[in-house]
Amino acid sequence: STSLKNSIIQNWLIISILIIAAILRFWNYWGFSLSNDELSALNRTQFNSLKEMLWGGVWVDGHPAGVQIFLYYWVKVFGNSEAVIRFPFVLCGILSVFFAYKAASLWFSKGAGIFVAIVTGFLEFPLLYSNIARPYSPGLMFVMLQAWYWKKILTETEINTKQKILNSV
Repeated sequence: STSLKNSIIQNWLIISILIIAAILRFWNYWGFSLSNDELSALNRTQFNSLKEMLWGGVWVDGHPAGVQIFLYYWVKVFGNSEAVIRFPFVLCGILSVFFAYKAASLWFSKGAGIFVAIVTGFLEFPLLYSNIARPYSPGLMFVMLQAWYWKKILTETEINTKQKILNSV
């Protein structure tokens, strides 16, 4: 009963942290002008083909190709307003908080997971970089996702081989 009560409290804490983190990230995320870095990435979406964009916009820049490819198609489908461009990066920032919680909970403890979620959710750098259409929030999200699954792959012995392979992928 004490364990169940603690679990309910922890669940409400993480839900509350995620809601507040989402509010902070969505609050006027479209209200400031695009940074030079964002404008440079947007300029590289103007190529006529993906091949041209890769050669003229990715290889010469040195930034990760995944985000630039994503932006190339995202802008073509949804347009290039500040709100549209930044929306997926805001979502990645919110998911980063969740995956940071999951990773720290699995690696250390639920209490550590709550602490890491608070830090990831409310510190200036993760918050700011969740509102900029650059590789930072997707990078953090995928690193936290990878840390969570890495621990699952290494330690979970009761899962079958098929599930372990799926976790690895």
